[in-house]
Amino acid sequence: MDDYGVSPFQIMRLLGPMMVVGPLLLWMLISGPFVLYPIARWRAHRDAVVDPQLGLKTALEYFRMLAFQLGLLGCAIILFAMFSKMPSEDKGDAYRVGFGLFVPAAILFAAHVAMLAKTNQAAYTGPRRLFGGYNLVITGLLGMTAFMLVFQALFAKGSTGDFGRFAGAALVVYGGAWAGCGIKFLRLVESAPMQAPPRDTAPPPAATPPATPAPGLPSLGGGSFPPIER
Repeated sequence: MDDYGVSPFQIMRLLGPMMVVGPLLLWMLISGPFVLYPIARWRAHRDAVVDPQLGLKTALEYFRMLAFQLGLLGCAIILFAMFSKMPSEDKGDAYRVGFGLFVPAAILFAAHVAMLAKTNQAAYTGPRRLFGGYNLVITGLLGMTAFMLVFQALFAKGSTGDFGRFAGAALVVYGGAWAGCGIKFLRLVESAPMQAPPRDTAPPPAATPPATPAPGLPSLGGGSFPPIER
């Protein structure tokens, strides 16, 4: 047992889901713009839409997503420090780490939201929807991992100490963010304007119905008739 009443073997077993999800999340955070920007370019080309600010919005959306995820991590650490049984000195260190992540992340998030408001994202919502769905996937993976850690702590033999409290704090933060991001993304998709057809595409001409002959007797042709004998 360590100073907080948790066995190192319990910690290794409880951290099992993070060993699987952690590298995947790290790869998704790093490769986000390299995956989403070509998709956004392809969709704009497919829909014949010319968006002069596509690259700018992709960069701003990416850094806003990173700031959002760092802010969530800081919130989870702060909430864990509030409910943990650590000594006051260790709690102070945890608070410093949490606020050290949350405060700059909140500033960066607000700055990028303000810069995105100056772009044409209201008319061209492609990058916004792509990064909204991508952020929903990342937040959902973290929320699902926290959900699994909570149940691992519940079914563990004996007390899991502060690790169980950390799992609960992570579930509150990431589970709430998962639900909030899902609702926001659903509203964004439902309110997305329909794409107009390309300008150089003309509707096909209407088919001309065949001419219908006028009713009556058929024509008798030209020429003279022979005299009628009486």
